Amino acid sequence: MDFYKHGSLAMGTRHIHFGFVYLLAIIFSYHTLLVAYNTSSYLGQYVNPTAVGVLHGAGALGAIAIFLVFPRLLNRFGNVVVGSVVMLLSVILLLSLALGGHPLIIIPTLALFLAINPLVYLVIDVFSETLIGKSEGDTGKKRGLTLSLMSAAAVFAPLSMGYLMGTGSDYTQLFFAAAGVGLIFLALIVGVFRQFYDPVYEVHPIKPLLRAAWQNKNIATVIASHFLLQLFFAWIIIYVPLYLTSVLHFTWQEVGIIIASGLMAYVVFEYPIGIIADRYLGEQEMMSVGFLILAITTASIGVIGGLGILGFMVLMFINRFGASLVEVTTESYFFKQIDGSDASLMSVFRLLRPAANVVGAILGAICLALFSFELFFIIGGFILTLGVFIPRYLVDTK
Repeated sequence: MDFYKHGSLAMGTRHIHFGFVYLLAIIFSYHTLLVAYNTSSYLGQYVNPTAVGVLHGAGALGAIAIFLVFPRLLNRFGNVVVGSVVMLLSVILLLSLALGGHPLIIIPTLALFLAINPLVYLVIDVFSETLIGKSEGDTGKKRGLTLSLMSAAAVFAPLSMGYLMGTGSDYTQLFFAAAGVGLIFLALIVGVFRQFYDPVYEVHPIKPLLRAAWQNKNIATVIASHFLLQLFFAWIIIYVPLYLTSVLHFTWQEVGIIIASGLMAYVVFEYPIGIIADRYLGEQEMMSVGFLILAITTASIGVIGGLGILGFMVLMFINRFGASLVEVTTESYFFKQIDGSDASLMSVFRLLRPAANVVGAILGAICLALFSFELFFIIGGFILTLGVFIPRYLVDTK
């Protein structure tokens, strides 16, 4: 019996329950966020804060290069093989980081992990869109539930991070744990999704694809909004833990609690937001409101630094409520425009995250070289106000 029936036959795929997509998303979210909030501080042991942003940018550039060839990899090997190989490489890189070594080995190893790990999200997207098929009326609900479940797993990631690291700065157990979770993901994708049959993936040259996306007002607008959201995520993941630990001197256990409290907003709000987007309001209004909340609360990080742990827990919860509004509505709107065969457009959408990481790293490095951490967050809030006005160019789905 063949390990994996790579081809465009739909019968096998229909026997895969969508619940397994949810499970993959949960495991991937926990695996990634278990280390995501620590990479800046881990690198900070070897380089200064400005260089931390540059190294994250280097990893993001590598991710962009991989994303651009993703549709061709799918046509050649299939989604299951690509996903399995990428996760296996991620596990090997995490084990290498856990074992430690010289900075000249650790730094490129971490940059390579940052480059390949986002590709797994795109693999999950292909599974999701292929299984949804033509049922676009359920896109917002299923996307919202997927994001809520990922966020539920993400809440436990920073709490686990604080437990594994304790009051010190020993990252070894953290990397070992993330590698173990990656092996669980690998077992699931091999055990269940080898029954997956790939659609015929459409491969387009990047320049005509970008031109076509730009000429489609709805696609261009939602891409711009999602890029701005990913820019926010880049700043939050890289610089908030660094600010809390190095400037405000919170312990890692306290930082874990603050981050987890913020992520709870995703768990509470993303699924109902998806339902509302499908049945009642559409995406446009909620997207603008979300950006307004993001702008105010992000700027507030730099203004009210003496809040204490409880104050930052509340601030991060409100901040992530705004992010949940933007995340669900941009995802729902975009994926209502495409189907599982549109691997090239999905690649463009998902490479917004590494592209935003590059831009965020460059802007962060410049701001921190010229200004204080506090002013950096105020500038970030001002930039996010652009998102309040961008969604008015969308043709709303309701």
